[in-house]
Amino acid sequence: MITQSDDSLAVALFRRDCPLAPLIALAGIAVLAACWAVFSPPVVLSTEMTWDLLFNLSGAWHLRFGHVPHVDFHEAVGRLTFILTQIGFEVVGPSPQALLVGVGIVTGFVFVLATFAAWRRLPLIPAALFVVFVCLLAVRPANVGDSPNAYSFAMTYNRYGWAGTSIIGLILFVPPRRRGWADVADMAVVAALAVALFYLKVTYFAVAIASIVVALAVSPHVATRWRGWAVNCLLGPALVLAPFNKPYIADLMATVQAGVVRDDVGFYLNDFTENAAEYAPYFAAVGIALWLWWRGKSSLGLPVATAFLLLAGLGLLSQNSQSHSVPLAVVIAFLLYQTLQRQQAATALLCALLLFPIASIVSATASIVGYHARTEAGNLKVVDATNLRGLAVPAEPDGVIAAFASGRGGARLLNRARAVRPRYELSPYEYVQTLEEAAALLRDNGLAAGKIATLDQVDPLPFMLGLEPPRGGNLWSGAGAPTLPAETYLADVDVVLIPKFTTNIGWTQVAQATYRAYLDAHFEHRAEGRSWIVLTRSRR
Repeated sequence: MITQSDDSLAVALFRRDCPLAPLIALAGIAVLAACWAVFSPPVVLSTEMTWDLLFNLSGAWHLRFGHVPHVDFHEAVGRLTFILTQIGFEVVGPSPQALLVGVGIVTGFVFVLATFAAWRRLPLIPAALFVVFVCLLAVRPANVGDSPNAYSFAMTYNRYGWAGTSIIGLILFVPPRRRGWADVADMAVVAALAVALFYLKVTYFAVAIASIVVALAVSPHVATRWRGWAVNCLLGPALVLAPFNKPYIADLMATVQAGVVRDDVGFYLNDFTENAAEYAPYFAAVGIALWLWWRGKSSLGLPVATAFLLLAGLGLLSQNSQSHSVPLAVVIAFLLYQTLQRQQAATALLCALLLFPIASIVSATASIVGYHARTEAGNLKVVDATNLRGLAVPAEPDGVIAAFASGRGGARLLNRARAVRPRYELSPYEYVQTLEEAAALLRDNGLAAGKIATLDQVDPLPFMLGLEPPRGGNLWSGAGAPTLPAETYLADVDVVLIPKFTTNIGWTQVAQATYRAYLDAHFEHRAEGRSWIVLTRSRR
């Protein structure tokens, strides 16, 4: 039996304007608990794509030596992700934990902006869920769309991008309950997020600008202040045409020409159909929005906004290294929530809409709890030397590399490993093992000095050894990255390491073929180990 007091509580939690202090307390406790679970372990655990974590550290290491992004090193990803880790170097020193400092900064930034946006628009429980939802996108130790136990700090910019575009979507398409000066603050929040997204990954920035354009057409609270929002729209051409961004745009164009844009429609449709059940509720939500408009219960803006949020999310997904999941589409649930609330829909129906963000929160929570438990469970290899100290990967027998080097069925084992791990040839353990071998090989032969280049996807040796990285190369090399001329890539290099076991055998083979003549003319063989061939610049 539902009493009047129970009904009053439901109204307060699910229908009334949101009080700020309880929102901060409710969401803050959940976010702080998640941050503690990820940041408190003494190690940084990576079970997937460990090389991409080192990509982040290597980019920040360039900044540590005053190198200018897109001038001294080339990369299509913006500089902000590296600046965050560079700040981490100043806080905790050069180590993998520096990346977590950046994660913490972003999570705090997201918490403040999401709290402000949700407080103006949603009742207490939906507002708290939104804040927790976007914060866990930033802090979770697994990529969006990956298994919750695929612990990886690779491609953190994608997690930040999803969080930022979700906040922008809420501000632009869910009208505020409070009007006045805070409308200008909304504009400032969206502008700040758009600029941040531009310097994270340009695809998220493009969606941010497109969102403003669509909102000007379909969101009355945006259209009534069209002059201010039009200024935000001008951020797009202003940033693209700004002289100081010319090298960044040049890197973007070079990467596009090299084929980084994912235009294989068949591959994308295969991923989409494989996960069609995941997207079906969002398409159903678009249908509900159309029905509400057809019945005169909402404006045409509702189905347009819901369709845009879904299509924009799918568009972002098509350009990411993830097979499924579109967090931006969860904003549709909050948009429908407010629309149906105004139609005096039953509280049970409103709560059903909240299952969308709750499901994402449960997935992120499982990942975070599992990460914390895994760091304490043992059976980990923890790097204890070089600037890579504190990095942990799952321990495993020295099987593939040792057998290959000794001739005991190694080719068969390596082929099996490649068949099991199609994204890259080495497991995290094997990859870290080869890096430790490289550092030891250089030290033992007196070569741990000068500027080092590695013919692999990422060049983490300068960071590991505390050396200045060479200027002129790509931060990341592989499919979709431009192949630079030898005079650009190798002119500032003193030592070249050629891996016998690589994270991307295709790129290593291309690099050896492309740079063979230059290496033969300017470098000489100096040392060789189980996993590496070392060349040094000849003195003749």
